[in-house]
Order: sequence, then structure tokens, then C-alpha cells
Amino acid sequence: MFSRTLTPDRGMDMLDLIRFELKKIVGNRAGMLACAFALLIIVGITILDAVTTQTYDLDGKTCSGLAGLDAYREKQESHAGTLDADRVAEDMAVYDRAEELAESEEPTYSDMSSEQILETYGLEFWRSSYAVLHDTYYTRLRSVMLLDDEVYADDLQQACAAGIEEGLKDGLLGYYDYTPAEESFWLAKASRMSWPLEYGYADGWASAFNWTTFLALPIVALCVALSGVFSGEYQSRAASVVLPTMLGKRALPVAKVVASLIFATVYWWLSVAVMLGAIFAFFGAEGASLPFQMMGYANPYPLTMAGATALRCALGYVIAFGMAGFTLLLSSKMRSSMPAAVIPMAIVLLGFIGIFFTPAAKVAALTPLSSINWSFSRMASYAAGSLVLDLPSISTLLYAAMLVTLSPLAMRAFARHQVS
Repeated sequence: MFSRTLTPDRGMDMLDLIRFELKKIVGNRAGMLACAFALLIIVGITILDAVTTQTYDLDGKTCSGLAGLDAYREKQESHAGTLDADRVAEDMAVYDRAEELAESEEPTYSDMSSEQILETYGLEFWRSSYAVLHDTYYTRLRSVMLLDDEVYADDLQQACAAGIEEGLKDGLLGYYDYTPAEESFWLAKASRMSWPLEYGYADGWASAFNWTTFLALPIVALCVALSGVFSGEYQSRAASVVLPTMLGKRALPVAKVVASLIFATVYWWLSVAVMLGAIFAFFGAEGASLPFQMMGYANPYPLTMAGATALRCALGYVIAFGMAGFTLLLSSKMRSSMPAAVIPMAIVLLGFIGIFFTPAAKVAALTPLSSINWSFSRMASYAAGSLVLDLPSISTLLYAAMLVTLSPLAMRAFARHQVS
């Protein structure tokens, strides 16, 4: 069937070849199973995250599942507003008062559950103590506002600046020192933030940003789907039919690469759409325009929640393209599709493991999963003299370079393959 369709006298043009190669990619059962499985994992994780949510409402009642999501949304919305100096000072006073109330009832208070505190001291005491001390809004705000000398910063802007400067002083992971050029780079980026910050409910976007890390699974699945693009021809011996022809040496390799990139594009953005759709169905899409500092006040990126998530997804798309080029090169060099599928998978896994070995962390951070996971959430940068690139920038350049160099090499290797 393959030889009949691709003989030159059939008059196939490039579009016909591309469509045919797309059908072959989609017809790869192992690849399609991997692609479907990756999407199911993403949806499953989202559902599990939603149904296991547990918190308490404003009346102290413990809520879980969808009711817990509603209660958490209600609490976050109750804190919505502009975090100017007066507002932050008032909220820190509320937290300090909650600590005083808790300390006044020690040693029994710390051993009591939320329900026991409600039953013993009443709702108003619970709201003024336990609810405040266990509210992520107050705890996150206090953690950044409290300076080293145990006094509060004058305002949130000063606190965030102090947090960024402390991070630069400590170095990345406490191991990699920042050069003066890197320090200037990060401080300049932080200087573009808008003040005062707005606060509100954005848990859908926060979950979307965090779960983009799992988009490494579709990248692995994509590599499995593309692993047989060239090697499959060797295994089926179809290469011996098409490679001796002009069509096989010139047009077919190009069609294979183009079809692979079309499939990668469709599958990547389908994965993103499935992920976002599942997350927003449970958590909502409110808060898109809120500042990215909702994820961490001492983050220097001057982005919105939606902007940071979109940039991570775009970075993942470039990484997917780069890994596609790498897989195609492996496929063109090997007679079996198995190594072409396993090697990219191993790179993703070893990169994730390598991130925990601190001396190798900055190298491991360039691998697909770790690159997505660290991008925009850490002050990871690479310097060469006065030139400084953050992790998203250097990852973009790296994987774009992989695509434009490895794809032509794959086409060349296939065209020059010796057939028996």
C-alpha cells in the first residue's frame, strides 16, 4: 500500500504527502495511546486536586470537594482590594491580634482542633484567632512583610524589594552566586512592577500556572508518537521502495518533518486547552489581570496571572518543537522506533531528578520538565560577562536551535540512508 501510494507516477504533490504522513502519525497506535494517556493524567490530576480540597467557611464549618472550593473562593474574595500601606498595616494588626489571642489561651489552644476552638470559645473568637492564623492570605503577607529584625516593612513594595534582594544575596538554591550583571538584571526587572498590588481570587490561574509543569507529559507522548516517522520506514522496508526515487529523497523527508510539526502544534495546544478547560471548570477563570505576585510577593516578573501562564505555555510549545526535532533525528538514525521514544523520555526523567543534585541543577533546569517548572517562578539566570539571560529566554533559544538544526539533519540522514 505504501509503495503504491508514493510512487512518482502517482503525481502526489507536497500537500498530498503531508496529509499522508499525518495519517501515518495518527495511525501509530502506541503513539496515540501515549497521547491520550497524557491527557487523561492531566484531567485526572485536576479532578483529584478539586475533589480533595478541604478548608473551612467563614462560619467555621469544614468543607471539602466542590463545597471546599466555594468556601476558599469566598475567603479569597473577602480579601480583594488594593494592598496599599494602610491596608497592609491593618491586616498585619489583625494577624498580631490573632497571635495574642492564641497565646493567651496556651497551652491548650495549640492542641485544639478548629471544631474544639469553636465549641470552647465561640465563633467570634475563632474568627479572630484560628481563622486568621490559618488563612493563606495573612500568612503569606506576613512572611514577606516581616523583615530580618522582626519588624514589619513600611509597605509591601519595600517588603518585596527586601525579599528579592535577600534572594539575590543568598544565591540560587543557596549554591549559585549571582554576578553583578545578574543582580542588575533582576533588579531592573523588578523595577517595572506596578504598585500598589491588587489582590483577589485567582486560584484558577494559579492552578493553571502550577499545572503547566505536567505539560511535560504531552511532550513525552509527542516524542513517542513521532518516534517511528523515519525508523518506521526502515522497519517496514518501505524505504527501499521510496528512497531510490527523486520523490523519496527530496519531497518525502520534508513532508515528514512538516507533518510532524503540524501534529506537534495541534496536540500541544489541544493539551493546553484540555488542561485549562478542566482547571477553569472547577476553579473558575477570575483574576486573569491580577499581578503575578499573587504566586509569590517576592517574584520580580512584572506580569499578570494570565500573562505568566500564557508565557509558560508558549515556552512549552517551543520546547515541544525542539524535542520533536531531536526525536526525528533519532528516528532517522535508528532502524527501531523504541530508542527514539525512550531516549527523550529518559532526558525528561533524568532532568527532573538532576534538579535535586544542586551542583548540576542549572544544567538540569534546561531539560523539558524542569525548564517549564522553574520558568518565571525562580530567579534562574545564566551570565556571560555583561550578557544575562533568564531561564525562559535561554530555554527558548536552546529548543528553537534544536528544531532548526536537528530537523534538517534528520531529513538528510533519511535521504542518505542506504537501502538494501
